Amino acid sequence: MRPMIASLALMLAACSGSEPSANADEMPKAPSPPVERCMNLGGGLEAPNEGDWGYTVRKEDLVRLKEAGFDTVRLPIKWSAHASDKKPYTIDPAFMARIKEITGWADEIGLQILIDVHHYSALMKKPDAHRARLGAIWRQIAEAFEGAPDTVIFELINEPNDRMTVRKTDAINRELLAIVREKHPDRWVVVGSAGWGGLDALLKSRPPEDDRIILTFHSYEPYNFTHQGASFADDPPPVGTRWGSNEDRDLMALGADMAAEFARDQGRPILLGEFGVYEDVPLDQRVAWTRAMREFAEERNIGWCYWDYATTFRAYNPERETWIRSMLSALIED
Repeated sequence: MRPMIASLALMLAACSGSEPSANADEMPKAPSPPVERCMNLGGGLEAPNEGDWGYTVRKEDLVRLKEAGFDTVRLPIKWSAHASDKKPYTIDPAFMARIKEITGWADEIGLQILIDVHHYSALMKKPDAHRARLGAIWRQIAEAFEGAPDTVIFELINEPNDRMTVRKTDAINRELLAIVREKHPDRWVVVGSAGWGGLDALLKSRPPEDDRIILTFHSYEPYNFTHQGASFADDPPPVGTRWGSNEDRDLMALGADMAAEFARDQGRPILLGEFGVYEDVPLDQRVAWTRAMREFAEERNIGWCYWDYATTFRAYNPERETWIRSMLSALIED
């Protein structure tokens, strides 16, 4: 989760002649997604060490998510913090065992689980220097999960940025998919593009030719609303920005239209892999934005995965061990 290189609003403003869909019959529809309603387990295994950022994945959390109506969890994982820097780039066996424990819980509970490569910042700065290591990480993941149930889904690279251009990301996606396909010819694999995983980069990308890929993009637009006052940001937007005007909603709907149209043209399902609003934004505003984003996605057959469960964009309050009811309603209730 990071700021987008280019605002979706600016991109849409540059698209001359584009209009939001007038009604449901005119909306572009993506192919039906295998992931429909998903929750990111952020702040856990994406930290250098699980628990460093205030959240540790618990089996009871997965049970709670299943009971609430989610069909999938996304597990952001900082594999690069747990793999050797030297060949053969061995992943710590204890760390791999922990990931397998959580995927086992998900299978037992009846949830799909999406395993990704998250926060590989060195790759973003020097892609070619880390290409072999990334390939080795994926080869080990593929071997470790050979024979795993179909409910385990892979995501190749989270939010490519910096020197991971669209062209570079396309090339590395093809390499990684070939590695995965050696052991997993039919497993669903999530594939995104550059620009911090934004829609504008995805629209410029050339996804691999493969019948079992899910396209993905992330949206925190408008950034000055969703990240206002965010303590972790280097230069957080000032507080006080509100969302919900007709123009705001039209821009959001137009983004959803463009994503669905791209997926339809590619003949691939698509996943809104991250979206959310910082916890200190007034709750009524968080709820309004989240509900609108979720509804616009669902109307167009776009699967979604909210960021996140229990940390700074939370839908669940772990201190009180209770859902933030209005946020859960924004995500699940019709």
